[in-house]
Amino acid sequence: MIHGFTGSPSEFRRIGYILRDEGYTIHAVKLPGHGTSPEEMIRTGWTDWYGHVLESYDELAAICKSVVVMGHSMGGLLALKLAVERRAAGVVSLATPIILTSRKLALAILLQYFIKFVAKKPKQVSTLLDESCAYTKTPIRCVVSLLKLLKQVKRLLPEVEAPIWIGQGSKDVVVHQESAAFLHKRTSSQMKELRYYPESSHGLLLDQERELIYADITAFILSLKVAYYGVKETSTAH
Repeated sequence: MIHGFTGSPSEFRRIGYILRDEGYTIHAVKLPGHGTSPEEMIRTGWTDWYGHVLESYDELAAICKSVVVMGHSMGGLLALKLAVERRAAGVVSLATPIILTSRKLALAILLQYFIKFVAKKPKQVSTLLDESCAYTKTPIRCVVSLLKLLKQVKRLLPEVEAPIWIGQGSKDVVVHQESAAFLHKRTSSQMKELRYYPESSHGLLLDQERELIYADITAFILSLKVAYYGVKETSTAH
C-alpha cells in the first residue's frame, strides 16, 4: 500500500485492517520524507520515493507468492510504475493523478527558486479525512518532482499489463475525473475495472463511500485469487 503526496500510511489503516482480517499479508510503506516534516520531505524526490517502493515490494515478494500493489494519488503513480518493472499480481489505483484539475501546479517549476513551501488552506471542520495525517504545507521542489514522475508514468501506461482496478471520486477537486478513464483506456491489462464514486472526494478511502470502496477492492483482490489459484475461500494467499 503506497500513500499519496505529503500523506502517510495511515490513509490505509481502515482498509488494511479489513484485508488483514481476510487473511492477507499487509504492508503499508512510509515514503521517504513523509510522516515526519515538510522540511525533511523537501530533501527528497520521486527517485527516493520509488526506490523505497521497489525495496518494499522485493521484501514482500520474497515471502509471498503474489503481491497486489495498491496506491492512492501519487502512490498510484508509483504503483503503476512498479507494475511495469515487477510482476505484480494486480494493481489497485485510487485517485491516481494523470490529469490534474489545477493548472497552477505548472508554476511550481518557477516558484521553486523563490519559495520553499506553500501552506494549504486550513479546514473549517475536522473530518475523518484528517486521518491521512498529511502535511499542512507543501514543499514546492517536491511538486516539481511529482510532475516529472507523472509525465514518466503517463508514457509507461501501455506497458501496464497486470490486472487493474481503478477507483475515482466524482467530487475530487485535485485529480480530474478523466484521469480514471485515461488509465482504463491506456493500460494494456486484459482484466481491468473502473469505478466512480459520486459522493467521494480525493481522499476516497476515508470519505462517505469508504465502506463500499473497501468491499469493491476486497472483491477485486478475491477475483485475482480465484484467477490465480482457482479457489474462492478467503484464506491467506501467500
